[in-house]
This record gives sequence, C-alpha cells and structure tokens, in this order.
Amino acid sequence: MTAPGSRPRPPRRIVLLAGPSGSGKGELSRRSGLPVLALDEFYHDLDEPGLPRRYGIVDWDDPASWNGGAALEALTALAHEGSTEVPVYSIAASRRLDTRRLDAGDAPLLIAEGIFAAQLIEPLSAAGLLADALVLQRPTPVVFMLRLARDLRERRKPPHTLLRRGWSLAREQRTDIARWKAAGMRPEGLHRGTRWLRRLTASAEAEQHLHASDPRTEILRITSVCFLREGTEGLEVLAVRKRGTGSYMQVGGKLEGGESALQAAVREVDEELGVQLAMTDLTLLGDFEAAAANEPNTMVHSTVWTTRAPLPEPLAVRAELADHRWVDIEKPGTGARLAPLMVQHILPALRMLYGARRG
Repeated sequence: MTAPGSRPRPPRRIVLLAGPSGSGKGELSRRSGLPVLALDEFYHDLDEPGLPRRYGIVDWDDPASWNGGAALEALTALAHEGSTEVPVYSIAASRRLDTRRLDAGDAPLLIAEGIFAAQLIEPLSAAGLLADALVLQRPTPVVFMLRLARDLRERRKPPHTLLRRGWSLAREQRTDIARWKAAGMRPEGLHRGTRWLRRLTASAEAEQHLHASDPRTEILRITSVCFLREGTEGLEVLAVRKRGTGSYMQVGGKLEGGESALQAAVREVDEELGVQLAMTDLTLLGDFEAAAANEPNTMVHSTVWTTRAPLPEPLAVRAELADHRWVDIEKPGTGARLAPLMVQHILPALRMLYGARRG
C-alpha cells in the first residue's frame, strides 16, 4: 500500500544487452550490480514443433527457437511488480528443467541480456520501459575462446559440435554486430560499458528516491532544445552548464505565463545563445521526467525538441550560462557530469532515433 502523501513508485526501466554468444554479457551484467534476466532461459523445449535445427541440434541462434512473448511478459512484470517467475533452462538438455522466482528488489534498473535482446527494443520503448540498448563488442578471437571454454566446461554439447558451431559463429560475428547496431543497439566494450551502467544506475537511483520518499517533491515544467551536429566521430548534441553548477544539460528552462513548450523553447534559445529560431526549426523528441540536476527535492517534466539549425562559431553562451560542450550521443564519456534527464532519456532517445536511421 502506498503511504499517505507519497508518490507511487515508477516502474523499473530495462537495459537490453546483446552480443555474440560467449562475449561476456553475463560478466558485464555481474559487474553492473543490477538484477539480471537472462533471455536464454526462454528458449523453447526440444519437443516444440517446428524448431529450427543446425549441426544436428536445435539452432539456438535462430529467433524461432526462442519464446520472445514469454520474455516480454516476465520483463513487464519485473518492471512494474518487482518480481516474477522465470524458467530455468538447460542448454545441454534443450529444455526447461524448473522455474525460479526473480526479485528485482529496490533497483531502479534491470538488465535483460541475450542474443535476441534487440527484438525487445520496440515493445519496451513503446511501453516507456527502455533505458538503453547495448551490444557488447569484443575481438572475435577472444569471443571464440571464451565461448568454447564455457561450452566445454558446462558440457553443453559434444566437443566436435561445439567446435563446428564456434567456427561458424566467429565467421558471422561482424555481420551480427552490424545487425544489432542497425536495430538500434549501441556498441560498448566490457570496461566502458560497466562504467556507463554504473553512471546510468546512479542517475536512476536519484530519480527513484525523489519519486518515492518525499511528498514535498516539486514537479518543474520546462522545455529543452537539443542542437545537433555531425562531429568527427558521429552525431553530437550541445550541452550547457549554468553558472555555479556542475551539471551539463540542454538549452532551455521554465515555461513562463501562458507559454506553450514550443514558444518557451524559441525564447530560451534566444536568451541563452542569442540565436533566433523559427518554430518550424524545432522537431519534437518527446516528453520526459527525471530528477532535477540542480534543484533539491525537484523533478523536471520536460518537453524536448531537436534542431539542426546552425550555430555561430565560436559559440558564446549568454544569460545564466557559464560554458558549453558537444557530447557524442554514442560515446558520451565519463568526465563531465550530465544531468539525469540527459543520461536517462535524451541520449537514449537520440540514439534510438538517429542510430536506427543510420543503420
């Protein structure tokens, strides 16, 4: 039961993690410290009619061998209820052996990892549950050896079958990575991916704390503008920092009087950058809510816009702004502190929109 005066807890959001079999998805998940749902547990049983086969065994790498609907149901329950029943699947036996209860506790994020994770991007995004979508990218020889060592250790199948499958997967790895990227997943290495997940978790924990613990939490209605440009390594978004603060965020601010979010966006850009935009220069990215970067006990509900309108060079920030930087949407780095709204919502939304277009 929700305590009087407290806010209902928002659903946990989900980080999808894909990568070649044996690439270290489990290790990255373990290092993150987050609850993990292994999507491999949702394979169909061996006697399911019409299962695809390869090398004389069920083809675990074919999506038809996997029950995506059941995986989505379990993730939705975990996000909203915090626990669910999940199968315990044996690759060696090619069937479900048992079920177990998975409890997410107080974690604000979950990881769903497996080679079919990209199939869940669209439904989780539509439900507002997607936090990020990553693909673990490591050298092919490393992945081959890690996969073979694991499969032999677990006696998944006869050694000659594992070798044939391993060579085939190694030849296909580059194509598979490209396919995951085209589906909207962002490539990360093991170490950098670990740092990003910890950063994303810290930001989500701050939002969760404000939502759940303090009935005095204020909701601040703002508008934000993402200026985009092509950088040397990919698409970049402008981030600015206010004087006396340490967080970078988008140009924008509070709505005034009877302003619409669009009118406020045009006004804020003029005040903070000295750039006059037409309303038609702005495209809606979405409405998002997160913990405020600089105001205690405050959530911001922001209407976010994008634009590729040119900016003067060199760019001089004005009004209450102190400086600015351009942030690569695929590799935001771990140096400067980015506002929770940017980390949790804006960067993932930009990656989903523009990453999919490029793929």
